[in-house]
Amino acid sequence: MKKILLLLTVALVCMTANAELSVFSPENNDYIKEWGRLKVDGTYIVSESGEQIQLKGWSSYGWQDDSGDCHSEEAIKQMKVWGANIYRGAMPVEDGGYNSDPDKFTRITKDLIDLTAKYSIYYLCTWYADGDPLDEKFNKYNDYFKEITQYVKSKEYKHVLYEICNEPNGVNWDRIKEYANKAIPTIRQNEPDAIIVVGTPNWNQRIDQAKSNPLTGYSNIMYSFHYSACSHQGLLGYYQSAVNVIPVFISEWSVANFDNSQVQGRNIDNNCTNGAKALMDEAFRNRTPWCCWAFGEKAEQASALMSCGSMELSPSGIYVVENYMIEIPVCCTSMLTCHLGECQKVPGIIDLGKYDTNPDGIAETKDGLTIVGAGEGITYHEENSVDEQNDKSLCNGAYKDGGEGFNFRPDECVDVSNCYGITNTEGYHNLSYIEPFEWETYTLEIEEPGFYAIEALVNPTTKQELSIVSESYGENLLYNIDTEEQLSSISFATDMKSEGDDWKHWQWQTPDNNLDDAEEIPAGLLFREYGMHTIRITWGAGTDNVKAAGDFGPILLTYAKAYNGPEYKPGKTKDVASNGVVVYPSPATDVVYATGDVAKISICNIAGCIVAEASANSVNIAALANGTYIAKVTLTNGAVVTNKIIKK
Repeated sequence: MKKILLLLTVALVCMTANAELSVFSPENNDYIKEWGRLKVDGTYIVSESGEQIQLKGWSSYGWQDDSGDCHSEEAIKQMKVWGANIYRGAMPVEDGGYNSDPDKFTRITKDLIDLTAKYSIYYLCTWYADGDPLDEKFNKYNDYFKEITQYVKSKEYKHVLYEICNEPNGVNWDRIKEYANKAIPTIRQNEPDAIIVVGTPNWNQRIDQAKSNPLTGYSNIMYSFHYSACSHQGLLGYYQSAVNVIPVFISEWSVANFDNSQVQGRNIDNNCTNGAKALMDEAFRNRTPWCCWAFGEKAEQASALMSCGSMELSPSGIYVVENYMIEIPVCCTSMLTCHLGECQKVPGIIDLGKYDTNPDGIAETKDGLTIVGAGEGITYHEENSVDEQNDKSLCNGAYKDGGEGFNFRPDECVDVSNCYGITNTEGYHNLSYIEPFEWETYTLEIEEPGFYAIEALVNPTTKQELSIVSESYGENLLYNIDTEEQLSSISFATDMKSEGDDWKHWQWQTPDNNLDDAEEIPAGLLFREYGMHTIRITWGAGTDNVKAAGDFGPILLTYAKAYNGPEYKPGKTKDVASNGVVVYPSPATDVVYATGDVAKISICNIAGCIVAEASANSVNIAALANGTYIAKVTLTNGAVVTNKIIKK
């Protein structure tokens, strides 16, 4: 990996085809003036004027003398040059932190709040308590937050957010809620409108528990999720299941193992970058705020710097700056297509084996066997922790026994089986060996807006919790049809007796209230508009009753009643057209065109660098190499629309 040494005045540049420079200079951005006091609207952070925005930046290690942290004025200034608009000040409590000298560490906090105000970036004030937040050793949280909020109020600052505990562990969600109900009122006395981030169980991994039972009685509350890219890919489903239901703040993520074991040379491998991309693609699509761990010079892979003095980036620091701090157009969501080009219709039976296809993907093979399917991480995610004795490939343990000579979707990795012995379901498929936080996407044709009752085929192995969200519009789709109240998830838990060969014995069943009491509820999906609609089904952890190798599906959606409310808000994932603009063709050979009142078309490579440009409704790309590009269309009214373009 190439080295970058960026000093305070250095900008990141891309060379265009015309030898011009596209300069990245975020140090000139006045984020606080532009956005003002932030607030939570649904699952987003929005500006004072209501604009959806995304916070991104770094976390500190802590401010003890031997922590390896870099938090000088030059450090704050430099992180903004590299694209940060927020700094997470992690107040250490133990190990020579706040408890050893409250005055000293409170002063550091105030100084950093002043510095972030000076350089116009936001500040996340974190009480860095690991363990039980109500443990006696952390009991000075009210003293700390009272003094800091009084200081912020006296300065009339608008840029401070609060995180009331770092990584709760060894305690359940009810215990964390008890703590939150004590800490939040202290902050609210002086900062009644500030955003407050609440930790979640198991080192901020089990955010699904907060999703199922969020805090009530407060506004501007978010919930934290932590992720180590080299070792936590299996935890990504927790985030995915929650992000369209509750507001999530990724207050720590790193390009490292959870134990920071990779230190030799601090080099990062493909497993780490794949894990980082899986999280960051989702975070950018959902505008989830995040802070990267950590802005320091420790001899470990997670450190962004080699030295606080020289501000030389480490390999992981280079990776984060180049890929996620630079404001590349959000354009590169893969174009999904229905299986074999045939989209399933609602109302009707949804074949769970016919999840969407990634037409751009290429399966990786080894010795003639599929190792990674073309849709992994794009149209589905498959785990590999269950021992599957009938495995017919190396593809994430995929069962793939479709009853068709094991050749159903041979370049994919989802465990799919034929439905056997069920009236009117011949030719349909169910999912097998379902593990927590696998997911699949399905593009459906909705024939009529409204509420749709849901049923599923189950057998004696079925004990599953699932959430269903709109990929097209970033919205939870599950509702109680009778009350029209949202449901964060639904469950299917059968009491069918095993009769041997469980996979041959199925019945239709409506959802349960949860996996413990099996109380059936009138659950279903709400589609606000007719037309094409992509959904994601995520399989949750639920309770201890979840059966990791359970079978499930297909799903029957039956029209239940009309819907007369508002239509969808503009999507936060992929809009087919925007501002009346259509970019075509794709694939393109020589020329790319755009409809509408176009002032300029810029063609960028996937690094965000302009490689072709024209002040017209078309641009010539004949000289470009084959591959994937971004068409950035600037309209005469100043609006910008981006689309992915394939050059062939």
